[in-house]
Amino acid sequence: MTTMQKLKGTAIIIFLTLFNSCEQLQDNREVPKQNIMKSNELVRDELSEQKHYFDTAFTIDKNSIRLLIKDISEEEITLAFYRNNKVLKLDTLQSLGIAYFEFVDYNQDNFDDFLIAYIGNIPTHFIYLFDPLTNEFRFVEGLTNFPEAKQLKANNNYYYSYYKAGCADMNWVSDLFYIDNFEKVHIGHIYGQGCDYEVKGNPQTIELFKVLDNDESKKILVEKLPYLKHIPNFDDKWIFIEKYWNKNYSKYD
Repeated sequence: MTTMQKLKGTAIIIFLTLFNSCEQLQDNREVPKQNIMKSNELVRDELSEQKHYFDTAFTIDKNSIRLLIKDISEEEITLAFYRNNKVLKLDTLQSLGIAYFEFVDYNQDNFDDFLIAYIGNIPTHFIYLFDPLTNEFRFVEGLTNFPEAKQLKANNNYYYSYYKAGCADMNWVSDLFYIDNFEKVHIGHIYGQGCDYEVKGNPQTIELFKVLDNDESKKILVEKLPYLKHIPNFDDKWIFIEKYWNKNYSKYD
């Protein structure tokens, strides 16, 4: 691999063919009706041999860019961005557990970015942000374990993520972070324990931590809240997480 860590796990591959993201692109991207760099016959030949294959050409900020993903072995794929037939970026990734690819404006800057989602015990997202200064896609370091991230409404420089932590999603985690120079900076961590462990002397709680030096092993407890007071019903956790981070994010920076 180049800039990425290989994923491990036993997740099954559920995305095997091309998808229709090109039809859902925003105004800053124009996708030609035909691939400008390959004949249809060649694409069909390659598709017959590939489990993972995605090949598209598009225009972003007046730059013609091609993205090509294909298998190089049973366990690995290559991802390459081209401009004017020259490789801008080439990465080798593990293919086990790929769920889907999609273009999405991750940082809401009106330029489409590229996301690769993996399934597993903790969902994993690889994000390539478009850099309008260099007209290239750049991988965001350290963001792989912060899935389903959303921007704060109070300050869109900050994001919060969510993933399950056991007990049929009664236990969960949410992390607060921002992106600086295409690297993740982790500043806050919530552990919600919704399982009823009171019989064992371990009550339902929400623990909120400040993360120091972008290192979760260096976190300090900010406060501890009674779970049922703030999340009386299962679905109330989504409301709590959104409201808490939007109101309190500045405490963690």
